[in-house]
Amino acid sequence: MGSLSEDEKVSYESLLETDKATRELVSEISDDWSSLALLSKPASLDPEMRARTLMTVQPPPDLSMFLETDEVDRLRENYSKPSTRYLGGDGTVDSSEVKDVNLKDGLSRTYEHLLGILPLVSGDSPSAFGDFSALQKFLGRNIDLCKQLNEWSVALSPGEDPVSHSLQRSLLASLPSLAHFIDLAGSGKIGLSEVRRIFYLCRDQLKIMRASFRDLDPQRLADDELIRIHGTHLLRQKWTGARHSFFDSSSFAKCGNFFEGPISERCVEFAEYDSNLYCLANLIASRSAQGGFHLELIKDAVPGCVLAVAHAEVNSNRHDELDSLITPSSSSLPSKLSHDACLWSLLQGSMSRGFPHHSIGELSEVSFFGKQRVNNQTYLWFAWPEIENAQAGAVASTGKPGQ
Repeated sequence: MGSLSEDEKVSYESLLETDKATRELVSEISDDWSSLALLSKPASLDPEMRARTLMTVQPPPDLSMFLETDEVDRLRENYSKPSTRYLGGDGTVDSSEVKDVNLKDGLSRTYEHLLGILPLVSGDSPSAFGDFSALQKFLGRNIDLCKQLNEWSVALSPGEDPVSHSLQRSLLASLPSLAHFIDLAGSGKIGLSEVRRIFYLCRDQLKIMRASFRDLDPQRLADDELIRIHGTHLLRQKWTGARHSFFDSSSFAKCGNFFEGPISERCVEFAEYDSNLYCLANLIASRSAQGGFHLELIKDAVPGCVLAVAHAEVNSNRHDELDSLITPSSSSLPSKLSHDACLWSLLQGSMSRGFPHHSIGELSEVSFFGKQRVNNQTYLWFAWPEIENAQAGAVASTGKPGQ
């Protein structure tokens, strides 16, 4: 029942009340599960499992003050849904267009490295059940991702050309957090919660890299471009209670206001959306005064779109840093803020792909994306076209660790 949409749940519950064959099938399945439970080996829960479960029943934050700001009102007044959804391709380049040979080679090696890691942290892997030996052995004989990322990212600065965006998206969205957890795993500081985080980050990073460089893995990219509805549950399950890292900062994510339903039509669109969420998370997590932040996915607050919001308590001086990220002088920022400016540049570029009939300046002016301070909270957000309710549900699924 937990994997069904609201409409499907209603239909199924109606069948349970009126259809004898359905009731008999459910009874048979229940008996099978009971028998299976008697045969299963007992296992202890992940220490963070209880905390993640409790989060799902906590009341969501009150966003009324943010949703009543002039910026959100301006979005309501000016929002227009594009005639077509993002289909992939825009902003994608060939890896041969990367002029730095070492970086180009590093992208290919990193992609192959992550392809090797993914099955070692999947739901049926030994790591998912507490045996980390195969994962640590693999990491010990492959590239030091943390070290390489620090070297590759030094030269990154905000740029509007597609090659710069593909590099920034591949190196700065989900990879810093993934590198952090892979480093923990390689040093033996790993538990089931780290395996879970590596799985989601690795899966996302692979999709983001394929969507950024079309010649990296053409066969899998072709599959990513097929119609495959993705639901918000895929985002909730990987972000609720997740520890998140962006270079030398670390924070803790909570998911509050999450609507249930579809969020994207293709893997390439989901990768685009994922990249945007990571940009928001990276920007807010590194500034959180309490070591934690919230992610919200709100539908119907602005008719026709889904509003993705990241917010946290942020000191005023750290909030003011955000203003420097969108100024013409951002190319001369120090390394850490330059990375943040790249994240903002990525978000802007993505907005122009999601809403191709508007310029970045127009989208910014009418608050399709932006930043806002309300009391001591900083809010970062972007709008994305909703999927009609007629397509309710999420048929996309994925393997995940069994903890």
